[in-house]
Amino acid sequence: AIDAKKLDTSATIDAAALAAAGLVRNAGDGVRLLGKGELTTKVTLDLAGASKSAIAAVEKAGGSITVRVAAVETQA
Repeated sequence: AIDAKKLDTSATIDAAALAAAGLVRNAGDGVRLLGKGELTTKVTLDLAGASKSAIAAVEKAGGSITVRVAAVETQA
């Protein structure tokens, strides 16, 4: 998607940007980045979750990622 210019790498890429680019159907539950494949472009991501390998790949390419952790309710 980055190589196809569907995403603007100069701006922060979040769930809304992925949905606008047609890469996810429903971003309401958040988007989790998985570490499959190779990233060569510096990007800034703001997502609901990411695997350790995905975070390492983003940082290796010179980018950054903010992981938004949702509050989890526990039942007493």
